Amino acid sequence: MSSLLRAGPRFALGAAPPHKFTPLMARRNSRMRLLVVEDSPLLRKMFGLAFPNQTNDLQPAENGRSAMELLARSDEPFDAVLLDLRMPDMDGVEFLRALRKQPVHRRTPVVLTTGEADGSELLEQAKALGIAAIVKKPWSPQELRSVVQKVIESPPG
Repeated sequence: MSSLLRAGPRFALGAAPPHKFTPLMARRNSRMRLLVVEDSPLLRKMFGLAFPNQTNDLQPAENGRSAMELLARSDEPFDAVLLDLRMPDMDGVEFLRALRKQPVHRRTPVVLTTGEADGSELLEQAKALGIAAIVKKPWSPQELRSVVQKVIESPPG
């Protein structure tokens, strides 16, 4: 089950943007550049199966701290961040707070991939920090690809 969000509530795709919006991936011949922040090695491999390397650029990080280090070294922006909430060292909410403080990443779409129950405090904190969508675990590769594609193609809100 997935939901697309903009500043908390669901939003409808297809609304006319106030300005011309060209997603980064469109400027790179449809190759998505994704940051995957997930502590489970098995799930990081599943992300690789959902987004094959020959058509996408996936950068894995095992927690929020290693993701922030990767962002600091990166010379090219990411189309989206796929983020788990519960991780050691720096969890998803802490990562989101740090991400949103950086002007270059303030509007980067974040897709939560989580097993958190609806209404949980952690999930509500993440929504308040600005996420684009939630994909509940366990997810299917098709569902995840579809949500990420829609989020990337939508103008930032």
